[in-house]
Amino acid sequence: MGAAFGAIMAQAMGQSAGDAATTPVTMTVAVDSPEQTIDGFGFATAWRHTPDPKNSAQMDAFFSTTKGAGLSILRNRIPFKERDNPFDSLVGLAPYRFSPVDLSTVGGGEVAYKNFSLNWGCWDLGFTRGLIAAIKAKRPDYQVTTIFSTPWSPPNDATSRWKLPSEGEKLDYEKSPEVGGYLDPAHYQDYADVLADYVLQFNDPAKGNMGLPLTALSLQNEPNFRCRYDSADWSAEQFHDFIGVLKTEFTNKGVFTADPDLEIMFPENNAFSERLVSPTLNDPDTASMVQIIGAHQYDAGPWNMGHDSSIYAPPVFKESAAAGKKIWMTEWNTEAFGKWSEIEQTLAMGQLIAEDFTITKANAYVYWWGTDLMEKDGTPNKELYGLAQYSRFIRPGWKMAPISDSHPRPLVFTSAFVDPTGSNLAVVVVNRSKEDFAMALSSEMGSLGAGTVVRTSATEDMAMVGSFDGGAVCPVDVPAMSIVTVAVGLRR
Repeated sequence: MGAAFGAIMAQAMGQSAGDAATTPVTMTVAVDSPEQTIDGFGFATAWRHTPDPKNSAQMDAFFSTTKGAGLSILRNRIPFKERDNPFDSLVGLAPYRFSPVDLSTVGGGEVAYKNFSLNWGCWDLGFTRGLIAAIKAKRPDYQVTTIFSTPWSPPNDATSRWKLPSEGEKLDYEKSPEVGGYLDPAHYQDYADVLADYVLQFNDPAKGNMGLPLTALSLQNEPNFRCRYDSADWSAEQFHDFIGVLKTEFTNKGVFTADPDLEIMFPENNAFSERLVSPTLNDPDTASMVQIIGAHQYDAGPWNMGHDSSIYAPPVFKESAAAGKKIWMTEWNTEAFGKWSEIEQTLAMGQLIAEDFTITKANAYVYWWGTDLMEKDGTPNKELYGLAQYSRFIRPGWKMAPISDSHPRPLVFTSAFVDPTGSNLAVVVVNRSKEDFAMALSSEMGSLGAGTVVRTSATEDMAMVGSFDGGAVCPVDVPAMSIVTVAVGLRR
């Protein structure tokens, strides 16, 4: 409903436009009809842009489930090659050469796969290992349950030449072999073997010793985005063909036996879409290899999420859903919103999270660098508090719960979540508008129990602004330009 039409209707009913904005909207949650499982919220550790493992205040702000955001997912970078810091390489430096350490055989004595030596002492992985150690030292208040790894480029140098130049491109094998190009099909098996060794060694006390088991392995960061940093192009057909090779090599090297819970993710497109998945998901042999469809959300920005109206809505991942795959939003930040205020940027993020879960039916939300969630002095910024309005209350294993209207008014976005026992409910309301919004919260199941109301606004950071004893309907005020979380028990 447009603002002018809303004002006319309000006057016809004997109300002012302001009264209409604050008339409570009944929001009913179907707590006994849960939808997708939420795997968690997190950020990337790539290039060491994380909270300082030695700074307790920073660590609490990110990971504490009682004092901070309670983030539960880490996304780390696999550093196959780095031009600016040659010692940040998992392979490629002596004695970690591209040539295999040994050849192993299965069956009739034929060479079936190669084993590579990996440099687990490289600085990016070493820092992530230290961060994990600091997280584990704080348990149970810190509950990081998921870590997944993403390569920005397959291994490549002037000698190995695992990558070939893409159309219209010239690869610089000497100065920047990690930038651009595509993986030569002749090296599919080599790359699959390296990835297998990475998985097998990730939490091996004698090798990677990363401290947590690897939950998921992504195959490529942004395969559809040309840039001047670590990158590689992949087509839908190339992904399909490589995943077939990956299945063979992972089977031969015992990856699935050693890590039966490992999940494979692709394609992590630059835009929030499932493009590039069709050939893989349409082939039962390769579809069985993939459990997570990852995507970034840089198609959302100030150009389609305006101050006064938003035309952005994420797509439905129809093929992924039909194939029973989980959907993770694995990278986004507010860099494009640089001219907006902190609270405006935070509420834009809040809208995306709400719509990703309610429209796309996503299972996880992973922000970009941890340092993007901090001020220059290392204190939490508004975006971390906004993310915490979700992550503190909606824990891994919770489920999306249908709500009667996920977009009740322009620039107002709601989402609801229920815990695995069906005993607790969290409802998040993002109000990007310049008018207050009033909600009358109810449950299809019956009356609500006691609850609390937490709010982030331009002047508040995760502030507890109310509590209630429960009842059939619980009124909740959501001021203009704020994000509110209602955490409530359920009475049956």
